[in-house]
Amino acid sequence: MKIHKSKWAYFFLAVSAIVFLYFLVAVTNGQPLGFDRYFSKFFPGLFGESAHPIFEVLDKMGSKIGVGIITLAFLLLLWLKYRNYEGMTVLVFAVAAGNEVNKWVKEAVGRPRPKQEHLVDVASFSFPSGHAMIGMILYTLIAFFIINELKSSSAKWITAIIAGIWIFLMGISRIVLGVHYPSDVAAGFAGGYILVVMSIFLYAALQSMFRRNSYEQESV
Repeated sequence: MKIHKSKWAYFFLAVSAIVFLYFLVAVTNGQPLGFDRYFSKFFPGLFGESAHPIFEVLDKMGSKIGVGIITLAFLLLLWLKYRNYEGMTVLVFAVAAGNEVNKWVKEAVGRPRPKQEHLVDVASFSFPSGHAMIGMILYTLIAFFIINELKSSSAKWITAIIAGIWIFLMGISRIVLGVHYPSDVAAGFAGGYILVVMSIFLYAALQSMFRRNSYEQESV
């Protein structure tokens, strides 16, 4: 899966950078957003109270403990089944970097949470959404590594679609549960995608470097 050579990857990278910077500037300036007003009503109206338990599960899976468990489980898979040490390195880097960037931006922007009932406990600032950002990073990379091991084109597409739906639901769960503005989620997705692409570039560079070193050792 040559994402680092795809023109679409660069296109969406540019779009993500624009989206992130737009919402960053708007939120920092305290600008009221029609985007927030519309989608703050749309998603809670789309999903009734019966769907709240599902979103509460997504909340737990996007928490630090949930992310830690899922990351560790997939690291073990990359190690024990695939011996993919470059993938392990990149996954740890991406999740750790995403977490630190998210915390830094939250503190720098200092946006308060929405003034409404929060259906789950939250303690940090609002912008950008950590669940959306880390969810984008973690589950996109998991899908990327799985797809690289699949042979069937249909299996690759099914994996990508499932991952996309899962990431989307994790993001909008923050709106339904009343703990984030939609712009927090959009910026989280955008920032997460930027780090995903950077991580895949790093993965390609590490693979190239280790293959070259292995070839040179065999040639000696």
